[in-house]
Amino acid sequence: MALESGNLEQILVSLTSSDPAERAEAVENLRYCDDPSAVAALVTAIEDTDKGVRELAAETLVLRRSPDAPAYLCQYLSSTDITQRNLASEVLIKLGPLSVDALCDATHDSDHDVRKFAVDILGSIGDVRALHSILIALDDSNENVVCSAAEALGPLASPDAIDKLMETFEKKPYARPQVLESLGRIGDIRALPLFVEALHSDDPIVVFTAVEAMGNVRSRRVEPHLRELLIRGDEALQEAAIGSLIRIARSVDHAVLDNLPVALVQSCLTKAIRSGDKKIKLFAIAELRQWEGPATVSVLLEALNDPEDEVMAAAREALSKLATSASEHIADALVGAPARLACNLLDTIGSTGNSRFVQDIVSLVSHQDETVREKVAYVLGKIGDQAVTDYLIQLAADPVGHVRSAALKAIGWIGADKAIDSLFIALDDPFPDVRQAALGALVLSGGEEAIQRFRRDLGHADPRRQILAAQALGWIGESAVIEPLIEALRHPEWEVRKSAVESLGRSADASALQHIKVLLTDEEPQVRKSTIDAIIALGGADSWKDITCMLEDEDLWVRFHAINGLGSLGNRAALEELIPFLTSESDILRVAAAKSLSRLHDKRALPFLKETINDKNPDVVGAVVGAIDRLESL
Repeated sequence: MALESGNLEQILVSLTSSDPAERAEAVENLRYCDDPSAVAALVTAIEDTDKGVRELAAETLVLRRSPDAPAYLCQYLSSTDITQRNLASEVLIKLGPLSVDALCDATHDSDHDVRKFAVDILGSIGDVRALHSILIALDDSNENVVCSAAEALGPLASPDAIDKLMETFEKKPYARPQVLESLGRIGDIRALPLFVEALHSDDPIVVFTAVEAMGNVRSRRVEPHLRELLIRGDEALQEAAIGSLIRIARSVDHAVLDNLPVALVQSCLTKAIRSGDKKIKLFAIAELRQWEGPATVSVLLEALNDPEDEVMAAAREALSKLATSASEHIADALVGAPARLACNLLDTIGSTGNSRFVQDIVSLVSHQDETVREKVAYVLGKIGDQAVTDYLIQLAADPVGHVRSAALKAIGWIGADKAIDSLFIALDDPFPDVRQAALGALVLSGGEEAIQRFRRDLGHADPRRQILAAQALGWIGESAVIEPLIEALRHPEWEVRKSAVESLGRSADASALQHIKVLLTDEEPQVRKSTIDAIIALGGADSWKDITCMLEDEDLWVRFHAINGLGSLGNRAALEELIPFLTSESDILRVAAAKSLSRLHDKRALPFLKETINDKNPDVVGAVVGAIDRLESL
């Protein structure tokens, strides 16, 4: 949005106001100003005395993403004001690729601090276009710049930097840790001789950095050099070496871990789970599963709190495999556990279905956290012990809807007859999810008492209960439900008739067909549509004649449904009934007719389809072309 020059001048004046709110408003307005001077003004605003204005200016610069901003921002790399310099650096990093050219220019600044900051930021951005400038910085006269350049090459991970880094390692010993770190991030086997040389350094930082870097090289040629460190007698160095071997095992060959000291491997795997990256954590969890000791269980329990969901899930799965031996530890961890950990522990228990934990679980039925109570219901259902029915009935009356829903589903899994009263009470719950959970549980339980109650509910005062009853009787599917469902076809509420005809359609009882057909003339279009579906389900391909009468229905969507239904039957006898709809006044009926004709697999439809290929509606043309292609390919 362009602003008039007068407005821009007014905004620039507002930037000098004594009122921070007015200055902030000016910054907001500059976001939409196309004038080049607006960018310079925004950059200047990072000098504002008010923190809110400074941060708003920085945010606005990032949102504008002006290619002119980095050059202005680089001027602050020489600022003695740390706040301004840091804020400018932050914006440069967020602008990413837009900042590269200006920062590369800054690497040649006469001020070595500016050169260092520019190289640092380029490393944070990690754009390979900066490679040449950073390589030049390795020859800088200032040691800090050299070290920053060596470190900045790591994020670029370019093999083109290897030779220069190796040269720097030999010529500038003070930069060796940074050189090794970057070579490790590149992970090229060509650096192996240099890594081996570094292992014999008198500087422990150089040695440990080399060991860490070697773990990133995807080659077993590194392995013997790391194994040699295991006999040095330095426990910290041994752990570092095994840590690197673990990373190589994950990326190259599991056999790398063969014949290593078990205690050290376990210790390193434990540390990896606590502090490694996600991939290493997952590998370490998988490896640690082979040892079932208390230490393994302890670290896996810790991993249930990992911020990475994938790590958390892996720990949960590992614990479920160890559930028998780890049961006491899991039960102890459940006592007083924070909600998130408690849920993960319950998931672990649920995956095992181990009834040994029932008493530990039911102690959480009144837990203050609703997610824990919901999980308790879920896990009790998974364990499937009818002895916990009373606890589930308690949870079915929980004040929180999703807890009630979980409890009702669990009751359905268990199939507890004693809970039938609670299930029917829940059919009046204000939350649809809870009502559906109760309905599902009653359907799963089935039984004569449930059928009789649903049959009575067809005459319930609440139409919603009548609809649920018709649905349930259909899902129960026993022969005893057919008669009450047929009776429900005459119900005064159309929603009940609709549910009844849908349920009969699912029943596979063809004797209901003659009763269902009556509803083809029902006053409610939704009922007529459901009746078409039920007739197709029970009558099969021969039911096409019953459906054709609905092609003249007064409701457009019923006609649409009938056309689609004839297509789904695939009976070629319906060809002549469908062809007239290719010239219907309704676009959607022409589309439906073309698609249904293609499903009949009858090439006699081709001439009629080709006559409509120039239809004015592109959707119709698309359907016709698709139908022609399908039929011609037969």
